[in-house]
Amino acid sequence: MIIYIISDAVGETAQRIVQATLLQYPQLKPVIRTYSFVTTEAELTPIMQDAAAEQAVVAITFVAPELAAAAQKFTTAHDLPLIDYMSPLMQVLTAQTNMAPLAQPGMLHTINTDYFKKVAALDFAVAHDDGQGLQTLAKADLVILGVSRTSKTPVSLYLAEQRLKVANIPLLPNNPLDPAVYQLPKEKLVGLIISPQRLQKVRQTRMTALGLSADNYYTDVAAIEKELAYATEIFAQLQITPIDTTERSVEETAALIMDR
Repeated sequence: MIIYIISDAVGETAQRIVQATLLQYPQLKPVIRTYSFVTTEAELTPIMQDAAAEQAVVAITFVAPELAAAAQKFTTAHDLPLIDYMSPLMQVLTAQTNMAPLAQPGMLHTINTDYFKKVAALDFAVAHDDGQGLQTLAKADLVILGVSRTSKTPVSLYLAEQRLKVANIPLLPNNPLDPAVYQLPKEKLVGLIISPQRLQKVRQTRMTALGLSADNYYTDVAAIEKELAYATEIFAQLQITPIDTTERSVEETAALIMDR
């Protein structure tokens, strides 16, 4: 048996369905020929002629109705079996909704590509969280800098959902900033700042959630002010204007970064 898979895109949809169906026939080992990006009748005709010569089963995924109709006409004339994976459902949906299909080939492939970009961005954010992965920092679309608890991680993950590869690095007065950061274009750098009082409350809440004392050096206002002063110095050195997160949600901060 020979199966022709013909599509105006990659043919991924038909390939998956055919392979899934063949699992039900383990003894069957057909020859499968795939023809991708067939977008005109002139391209379709010689393929159909070859299918007729080989008495093949023809499976199509055309979003263009004229190509589906041409395939149907040819297979009927030459007594070839045809499986049209797209047209019947599209016709039903159009009849039920009075909405015309987009007729844009390759949309599943586009969706899959976008999905993998999102996964890659999320993986990057996790691998470059809190100062990790400095050896591949140059691959980041953005690098977020700020003292502890200024929403660096949640903002990084939110931006990763927008397909951006984001790293975040904590600023610690007794920890010199890695030289790799100074090599980055300042357009990639984002600084986050917050009021000392707001940061103290955030840190106290964090300590309580961990079952630790809410009163320590980490939550001391004087110590926090020193941290923020150090961060401000770093931002000046890098020539970037920080974003104040005191009254902003993660979504608002991320939107402002995207606008910039």
